[in-house]
Amino acid sequence: MKKNSIIIAGFICCSCNNAPKKPKEPADTSNQNQINIAAPVSQAQFNTLAKKLIGAWTGGESESATFDISKDSIYYVDKFESYKYALKHDSIKIFYPDFVYTAKVYFIKDTLVMNSKDFDVAKFWKFKN
Repeated sequence: MKKNSIIIAGFICCSCNNAPKKPKEPADTSNQNQINIAAPVSQAQFNTLAKKLIGAWTGGESESATFDISKDSIYYVDKFESYKYALKHDSIKIFYPDFVYTAKVYFIKDTLVMNSKDFDVAKFWKFKN
């Protein structure tokens, strides 16, 4: 939870990251559940992505969910705050009060991966009570 809190705080406090970027690793295409982020996303893939995003997710740092994604917003459980988001193709934009977080979204098996050029890679797992 601390890692995700730091990421969220970074989203809100920083509007850019001037640190040198490390080279990105190529996507693993051996898994059928993974959407290839380099290829154009079909409507069927987009619909599947949108459906798979819905639900509670955890970063694994605590026993509770980190956030809960509904069809039109993301609710941060520990902060008691919701933010609107938008999906376009294979990207997500989360609209915070003073910052817009943008990332490529894909799955590796059941792991949700958000790859942002400003904030690197974040991984989440479906939260199970």
